[in-house]
Amino acid sequence: MRITGPHASTCVALQCNMEEIVSMIAGARRSVGWSMRDLAAHLGVNVSTVSRMERSEREGTIQLSTLRRALDVMDRDLELQPVNRRREERVSMALHRAIARKLTHSPQDVLAVVPENLERIRHTVRGPIAESWMTRWEQLARGPVEELIEAMLDDTPEGRELRQNSPFAGALSPDERIRAIEEVVNR
Repeated sequence: MRITGPHASTCVALQCNMEEIVSMIAGARRSVGWSMRDLAAHLGVNVSTVSRMERSEREGTIQLSTLRRALDVMDRDLELQPVNRRREERVSMALHRAIARKLTHSPQDVLAVVPENLERIRHTVRGPIAESWMTRWEQLARGPVEELIEAMLDDTPEGRELRQNSPFAGALSPDERIRAIEEVVNR
């Protein structure tokens, strides 16, 4: 989840799992300089209600509508982003993290496999959507390594699609692949 709002300088973006939440409401409240009493007044509820809202948020039991309502009165938005929960997505991410580490040390070696892999993939896939992912990989491979790494590790629908259509087969040694996969399996 992420809080955003028009006062970007006073709003710290929070991205976290439910276990890591201290309280988005309390954080947003502090960023606008409000006390519990101020928030209660804007919501038209008692201070004890705000206290219960923050507690239920920390415990992971808050209703999404309640969280949105509290953030709305502070002019903050709630943006939900999917979390990699499926094992194959976590493995794919771990493999691409290993590729990213290798890219930072020897980009030419890693990027050398991309043209041949893209050509091979193009002969096996059909349709404009698959072709668009190949084109996107070509653009990223020709650009700055930092942008390539950012895109391949992005935990968004686009990042997941890129990883599913990855042209990096052969970029990792068998030992590097095994170590990356073990990161996920041993968790």
